Amino acid sequence: GWRISKDQDWTKGDWDLWWNDLGIDSYFLTQAKSYQKVNHFPAMYQIARKTYLAKNLRRLQKLYPQDFTFFPKTWCLPLDLPELKTS
Repeated sequence: GWRISKDQDWTKGDWDLWWNDLGIDSYFLTQAKSYQKVNHFPAMYQIARKTYLAKNLRRLQKLYPQDFTFFPKTWCLPLDLPELKTS
């Protein structure tokens, strides 16, 4: 019973799933009904882009060293080049 809509205006119609290739604005989520789902969330790039993921994991590793041992040592170049050269 699913239907695909080509309508770009999410405020029109009654939908269950909004699939988007770009980020989702937080206003969009506040206006969605409780049963409506989207495939992205605000600031998703913080874990979807490798550099941001690495930076966030390193921050968490400093805060919780016992819990964040599951990923390899990572450098974000060129910022971490001096550290990489000394490793």
